[in-house]
Amino acid sequence: MVKPILTTFCLAAGYLLAPLAASDSVDDRLSERGWHKVWSDEFDAAEIDLSQWSFEQNCWGGGNGESQCYTNNAKNAHVEEGILKLVARRETVSGAAQNEDSADYDPALTVTKGYSSARLRTLNKGDWTYGRFEIRAKLPSGQGTWPAIWMLPTDYVYGGWAASGEIDIVEAVNLGTRSDAADAKDGERETRVHGSLHYGQAWPNNVHSGSSYRLPNGASPAEGFHRYAMEWQAGEIRWYLDDVHYATARSAGWYSQYQDQYAEWVNGPGTAPFDQAFHLILNLAVGGAWAGAVNQTGIDAAAFPQTLAVDYVRVYQCRENKINGRGCGASDSRAEVVLGHTAPTLRSIETR
Repeated sequence: MVKPILTTFCLAAGYLLAPLAASDSVDDRLSERGWHKVWSDEFDAAEIDLSQWSFEQNCWGGGNGESQCYTNNAKNAHVEEGILKLVARRETVSGAAQNEDSADYDPALTVTKGYSSARLRTLNKGDWTYGRFEIRAKLPSGQGTWPAIWMLPTDYVYGGWAASGEIDIVEAVNLGTRSDAADAKDGERETRVHGSLHYGQAWPNNVHSGSSYRLPNGASPAEGFHRYAMEWQAGEIRWYLDDVHYATARSAGWYSQYQDQYAEWVNGPGTAPFDQAFHLILNLAVGGAWAGAVNQTGIDAAAFPQTLAVDYVRVYQCRENKINGRGCGASDSRAEVVLGHTAPTLRSIETR
């Protein structure tokens, strides 16, 4: 989410695993597979639980030139009848021009944007290495909408974004608009969701890889709630939609390279960067270098307000092996294997 994601928009076949039908039986069925729930928010309280979530507040634009300011205003983020609602609205808002995590953050530097929205994170309140992350959500629609449910490293041990990694559980842009997929038929509407990884070296020498998926029968993720999940174990990350395992990434297709304390380029060890604690982020962006550049391009102001609605967020760990997370995953060998990228040689970097 931090930088434009121009994934290879391939349609994964997707294969249905043993279904987890009603939401109240999900935990029981996952427990049978060995998963143990360690953190959740069912959004049953009257307000957002600030012991689990923090608001990010800025008009930075996510590094993508997005058109929203993130606020902690209740009209942009609130709980309503057991559902968390992140609402993007068309209005003039001013705020900090920088990300509050920036080393040179100066709150006196401000900017004005044409939309307001919200971004929540679990940083230092919920941080995990390996597990199953499941979110039941209904996504927004309209040109310029960019909902994201994703993860960033809590401690950037391998350097700045994206050398320390990023895991996108689900993203979508411009749902319901004219599809620009390579295989789209005339009049087909946009329905794709995307799961992806960012890694490599610090920006701008980062890379990414991932896959996309469409629901059966042309259904739109904006028309109802669906269960989005990611299972992460040492050396492997898998994406699911309503129990369909549609893509798998393995450590042979990702890497991390950074400069050590002696300014020497080194390769991250083992399965780096996806071997450290990450936290969850929920946000609804407007426009930017991805949503504003594809489908019908720009932002359809008439489409707003739009809402990312979340029924629950649940985190599970594998009882069998918490050290590497292996042993509880449900996978299908027919799901797409994301090829990813291999690391460039360090000599070529040093002489660049």
